[in-house]
Amino acid sequence: MTDATAAFFDGLRERDYQPALAHKSGVVRIDVDDGGRSERWFVAIDDGTVKVSKRDQAADSTVRIGKQLLERVVTGEANPFTAVLRGAASVEGDWNLLLVFQRLFTAPS
Repeated sequence: MTDATAAFFDGLRERDYQPALAHKSGVVRIDVDDGGRSERWFVAIDDGTVKVSKRDQAADSTVRIGKQLLERVVTGEANPFTAVLRGAASVEGDWNLLLVFQRLFTAPS
């Protein structure tokens, strides 16, 4: 993907340490549906250090979301938890980790 989603994950790779995630650890899997084609991202958080990959691994939390909605979330046009409450995205696993992970997104305008 050469779009806002890819740019978001590439940006996480470049920043490596995220002070907002200090003292937090876990793996978030993001399943992105793009019109029947799916893509999977893994974000491993280890005491604020963030590693992004597409390598399959066990996850503490899983988010399933459409590509267009994820694009809106990473650009700050949509709130991820509002999307879940509306049923436009789904979550399984550790919700506390997802609350922490949400800190990486641009705040909705």
